[in-house]
Amino acid sequence: MASVHRLRILAFGASLTEGYYSNGLSFHPYTIRLSQLLNSSNKIVEVDNAGLSGEAVLSSTMLPRLKKLLSSTTNKYDWVLILAGTNDTMRDQKKANLVFDGYKLLINECHKHGARVLSMTLPETTCPRESPFDKERQEFNRLIREELVSKTNDHDNIIVLDVDRLVPLHSLSNHEREQIWADELHLTPKGYDQLGQLIYEALNPHLL
Repeated sequence: MASVHRLRILAFGASLTEGYYSNGLSFHPYTIRLSQLLNSSNKIVEVDNAGLSGEAVLSSTMLPRLKKLLSSTTNKYDWVLILAGTNDTMRDQKKANLVFDGYKLLINECHKHGARVLSMTLPETTCPRESPFDKERQEFNRLIREELVSKTNDHDNIIVLDVDRLVPLHSLSNHEREQIWADELHLTPKGYDQLGQLIYEALNPHLL
């Protein structure tokens, strides 16, 4: 009989992790679809969702919250999935390099815990890409692509999923946009399920 692998995964971030849509009246996190896909042949996977809408990387709460989640768990997480930084770069217009410095502290905590990290670039919003208000988001994504990918090693401690390119907004038709996007920066349940599928496809080859 084939052995069963037991894996623990933590999804961490803000509203895009919590699955915010319908002005916060409803939630449909990507972890719903991800869990369905992972709990398949010879895998038993526990996926915990720790999304907190409105939180920012540079807030006083995000890093302490992650530390508490990691330190208080009885069984260690194998992976932490991080999608965070939209509130910093879009809402708060913080400089990308400062946000990235804070983001790296999150990654360091995961590695100290013994978990590997799937890092996600930030998806588009309705703000045009040529707008100065989108500058910091794009720069933050560049840092993730270039800085984190270059640090990927034989242990696969970090893998990067380019959500910015894989879940577009501006290039979609109006009909396509209505299917995937609930508002200016949040997804519909179908959109979150699509994100869960993409995360599964990126993560699954790295799972034992």
